[in-house]
Amino acid sequence: MDAAVAQIILHDRNIAYVVTDRTLRVVEVSGAPQILRGDGGGVLGRPLTELVPELVGSEDALEDILLGELPRFELPLVNRESHDGQTLYLTMVDLPYRDRADRIMGLMHLIEDVTGMGGLEQRLTQQRNELRFLRDELQHQNLKLVAANSELQRLDEVKSLFVSVAAHELRSPLTSISGYVEMLLDDEFGKLTDVQRGPLETLYISARRLLEITNNLLDVTRIETGRIELILQPTDLTTLVETVAEEYAPQLRAKGQRLTLQAAPDLPLALCDRTRAAQIIGNLLGNAVKFTGRGGLITVRVNRAATADDLEVAVTDNGVGIAAEDLPRLGARFFRAGSAQVTGANGAGLGLYITNSLVELHGGRIWFTSALDQGTTVYVIFPGAGSQSP
Repeated sequence: MDAAVAQIILHDRNIAYVVTDRTLRVVEVSGAPQILRGDGGGVLGRPLTELVPELVGSEDALEDILLGELPRFELPLVNRESHDGQTLYLTMVDLPYRDRADRIMGLMHLIEDVTGMGGLEQRLTQQRNELRFLRDELQHQNLKLVAANSELQRLDEVKSLFVSVAAHELRSPLTSISGYVEMLLDDEFGKLTDVQRGPLETLYISARRLLEITNNLLDVTRIETGRIELILQPTDLTTLVETVAEEYAPQLRAKGQRLTLQAAPDLPLALCDRTRAAQIIGNLLGNAVKFTGRGGLITVRVNRAATADDLEVAVTDNGVGIAAEDLPRLGARFFRAGSAQVTGANGAGLGLYITNSLVELHGGRIWFTSALDQGTTVYVIFPGAGSQSP
């Protein structure tokens, strides 16, 4: 290759080279001068390490090249400041310099200016370090979250245990109070005067309400701790609804309300826990009675569901209804719709939460349709048992 052509290539690619003898003194310099320390004429005869101080400490590697024991030695991305104060990134390679007889006569030290690539590599390294820092920080935060979640779970278990113990302790005396007050109201201890009966009826209603709240709290605790076990068996759902409806006859009469049951013929059996299914239907009927005014109409329909042998129970009333913005929150713990305040009915906002949970445990589904002052319909799907009722 023509020497002039070689110089053009070296200058264009920002490459310079230095040739040394076996004592590592410079005998030749050529290429891009801006990446060399000093001019070519001023460095001849000087040790290579003075021209390239970055090689200080690498003398053993250079000696191995001279002995033919190491084919090359490289220093990648060496930082060096230029005359105008800019940072240069240089890649340095040392190779054996051989004569025509292939004898090692010294070293050829190549220097290439890779500032563009070096700057990019440095930025990538910095970003990798930043990402590594962020990853470590994320892991640290995750560990803190795990610890916080564990503590919250522990506190939730303590809360559930406290509620369970408190509810158990309250239920026994409340049951006794209710029982004895009921006996007093039935004149089993002697006839009551009207003055005596009024306060006792108020006491009885309050005791029953507290007992209901206590039982609800126990159910909530069992649901949240996974301690509710269902005994699933084929059940005639129409008969079950009739039985539950009979239990609400006194409340219906007290408010002059009318309950209608409509059941399709030849319905399949439902696969459910009879006690918990009765609790679901009872909660829905209780809400319908509670939030429907005097003389209101309540309708319970039992039909086949749209899927397979499942059954659908729909409880409809013409009561106060529920605002559209409250519908998505129905079934949340302790939530009571704004329209509930209109009736003045008492409650802790746990009935529908328990109902929703029991329906889900059955593998069923529950949803609502309602509008203010236009009543409410609650739909519940119970899985079918896969056989026809007799």
